[in-house]
Amino acid sequence: MNKQIILKNSILPALAACALLAVGCADHYDGDETWSPQVKNATLTSPDAGKITISPSADGSTMTIAWPVVYGAGGYAVELYNVNDPNSPVLVKTDTIDGCSLRVDREEDTNYSLTIRTLGNQKYNNHEAQEQTEYKFNTFLPTYAEIPDGSDLKAWFAENPIPADSTSHLCYDLVPGGNYTVSGKIDFYGHQVTLRSSSKANYANVVMGAGSYFNTYAGFTLKYLNINAEATNKPLISFSDEPEESIKNLIGEKGYYFIMDPVVVQGCNITNLGSSIVASNSAKYDVRVVSINNTIVQLDKTLPAANSAAVIYMKSGFISDFTIKNSTVYSREHTDCFFIQHGGRPKDVSDEEQRYVSILNCTLCNIAYGKNFCDYHNGQTTYHYTLKNTIVVDCGKANFLTGLNKGQSSDNPVWDVNNNTCWRDGADASASQTGIKNPGLWLTTDPGIDPANAKFVPAAAQQEAGQGDPRWIEE
Repeated sequence: MNKQIILKNSILPALAACALLAVGCADHYDGDETWSPQVKNATLTSPDAGKITISPSADGSTMTIAWPVVYGAGGYAVELYNVNDPNSPVLVKTDTIDGCSLRVDREEDTNYSLTIRTLGNQKYNNHEAQEQTEYKFNTFLPTYAEIPDGSDLKAWFAENPIPADSTSHLCYDLVPGGNYTVSGKIDFYGHQVTLRSSSKANYANVVMGAGSYFNTYAGFTLKYLNINAEATNKPLISFSDEPEESIKNLIGEKGYYFIMDPVVVQGCNITNLGSSIVASNSAKYDVRVVSINNTIVQLDKTLPAANSAAVIYMKSGFISDFTIKNSTVYSREHTDCFFIQHGGRPKDVSDEEQRYVSILNCTLCNIAYGKNFCDYHNGQTTYHYTLKNTIVVDCGKANFLTGLNKGQSSDNPVWDVNNNTCWRDGADASASQTGIKNPGLWLTTDPGIDPANAKFVPAAAQQEAGQGDPRWIEE
């Protein structure tokens, strides 16, 4: 391994602890003598920071913070801060706890600072601790290696290849605010990889060179990156034409290759994209999960390129569960590309598995103008379509809604539609959103979106309704 690699085996000690302390500890202190029979007339100390544990819930949405009991205590004053911006800590929770654990919401990729002060107990004439315990932890995936600022990522990975026998999810950190280039194809083969800025608040900058792209047949994540794709005509993320046979026919016997781990684009700003965000070519894939979250994608007006017909393009396969939320995807001019195009047939894998297309709190402009928004073997009863809190401007045909279902007016799929705006050719298009039993509420007023000048702050009615990418809603 190249000496430039910085291994960080202990960046996340909190998440490595998966069990709460075995020390005797109740959920609530009730003054029972078993807590403090020998501790009286004392000035107490705060809990030992080295024995604090952080245990995430199974779904990662919450975490339990636990600390060792201080005998004779009357409780604990606890404060938890989000310190992604060290200069502007945000208070997450403040409370007085009678026990020795606290359950709070857990935010992914967040730096936290915890303080605990032991409080006095009048019953035993014990005084509160003079100093509080301070403990810092984070919810980032542990770093495998850090790539130096100024690197060409293709050259760097050639010099520092992923170990062939690695089966771990490998996270490579880019320096916050750093500048990187990609001079050609980077192939991660079957390794699950994350490329990210190590700061959620300070993105790294990546310039894609001519013909460059990320190639894989495994889960893959891009996080907190500014990506300039102007020089390449390749999909940003491409699924290999030659995947391993070990991922073939995991379900069914129709020759599909399965990517079981998620493919994620989160917290990215992608500019001048002249091809797809994700795409496959000849190999038949069932990609189980693709998620785009908190991301801005500016499509180049020349899209579709010769090797891409859609923003999400699966020439011979399909995506089982696609979600885009809190994001903006736009072109300054009308484009003819589909948003999603699948060439594979989900029923070849299973007639019973449910498939999902979810669009939540998004701003979409100038995509698939004049054609169905999506094009695929839609699966009929096995598909679920969700469209909520979204502003749609000049996307799809006049009936954008049924364009999600390849233009078919059908109640066979499961629909969950509500609180959207559809604006076409400078006028309200809500009356055209028909073909399902319950198309939900559509605002009929001008959303005020101007994609030609990249202005996406919506009009007052849309802001009040909470529509569109939340980043554009003014507080």
